[in-house]
Amino acid sequence: MLRNSVYPHSKLLQTLAKVLGRCNNSNSSTGGGGSATLDADTKREVEHHENQATDWWNQNGTMEALHALNEIRVPFIRDGIVARGNVKSHYVNTTKVLKGQCLLEVGCGGGLLTEQLARLGAQVTGIDLADKLIAAAKVHLTELSPELSSNVKYKMEPVNQHAKANCERYDAVIVSEVLEHVDDKVALLEACVRSLRPGGSIFITTLNKTLPMWVAGVAVSEYVLNLVPRGTHHWDKMISPLDVQRILDTMNCQTVLVNGSTYDFWNNSWRWINTTQMCYALQAVKDSE
Repeated sequence: MLRNSVYPHSKLLQTLAKVLGRCNNSNSSTGGGGSATLDADTKREVEHHENQATDWWNQNGTMEALHALNEIRVPFIRDGIVARGNVKSHYVNTTKVLKGQCLLEVGCGGGLLTEQLARLGAQVTGIDLADKLIAAAKVHLTELSPELSSNVKYKMEPVNQHAKANCERYDAVIVSEVLEHVDDKVALLEACVRSLRPGGSIFITTLNKTLPMWVAGVAVSEYVLNLVPRGTHHWDKMISPLDVQRILDTMNCQTVLVNGSTYDFWNNSWRWINTTQMCYALQAVKDSE
């Protein structure tokens, strides 16, 4: 079982409330958006997710499905990196299997996946456009996971800006539950690939653009069962694994693995399935030049 720290401790919530209050004051004085200039649609996406900031680490709250997703996405990333032969042999089959690996998580949110990858020994940089989510991630790291502080770095920064200063730096780039919230997927993936070293892997998890996914995974979960905040997902932003693969092909990244997955809401668990009709996880490797 992966370790997740339960977030809703009163003292920690008080700390986060103070930090988020400072974020509000800073945004109101600067016009919001931090150092990044966001278009209207991106700003709406950021604000929608920032509304969940105080609940991000609550395993029984609106983010419970995201917490549960770690049970399959962490092994998917870990095993994908190991399979490429990029892990030193004496670290394989240890609890620090990713020691020495330099990872970038794009759209890290409050740090649910970031911390778990750091627990495997990786050096992880998490970037996000949401000031409040980065604040929540930093507070949780400091208050509940201080032993990971030397392995994790958080920045509120656009990926294209980050890539300019970190060209071919990372052994792996993770884009988990992000593509379905982005309009310009080509630009985002191009920046991700630019920051990836040759031979490194990009890992993506997202929703497929299918009728079954829209009906069961979006309409029912958001508007009937209220499992996810309404307005979280949009049909026009969803994308098929084949389209992702085609985009990555143009960037000299070869797709080596695509797994289908689904979420069982009645027991809050994810599992792999033999179809990508619902959700999927994809690994692609950047060609060595």
